[in-house]
Amino acid sequence: MTKKFKLQSVLNYRQSLEDRAQQLLMTSLQHRSTLEKALGQQRNALRQHDAELKRRQQEGLTIDEIDLFESQIRHCRRMSADLQQQLQRLERQIVSEREELLSCARDRQVMEKLKEKQDAEYRQELSRKERAMLDEIGLRNKRG
Repeated sequence: MTKKFKLQSVLNYRQSLEDRAQQLLMTSLQHRSTLEKALGQQRNALRQHDAELKRRQQEGLTIDEIDLFESQIRHCRRMSADLQQQLQRLERQIVSEREELLSCARDRQVMEKLKEKQDAEYRQELSRKERAMLDEIGLRNKRG
């Protein structure tokens, strides 16, 4: 048996903040995975274009064909650099979101410990009252 926790609404609010922070972090981690995959694909495309250019140069290329390959390579490099910058920004965001999640978890844990302390005090009070009642009954039985 426990007494109603007077700060239950605060505990619920702190739990919801923690849940929200956890969801934001999960979304960012999923986005990071997507960016890493896209970056890997761009790097593979860059290697393929570079290898194709080298292979075709041995066969002989026109200036227009060289320009086309170099344009594709520049595009892949720009895309890779852009994805790398996005990934770096996201990594900073993830660090911040992790810190926020830890802060929210600590705040919730403080409230839970307070609730546990209140429950323990309530149980002790009930136990004290029960012992007092049993002592009273025992005294009555000895008198009677």
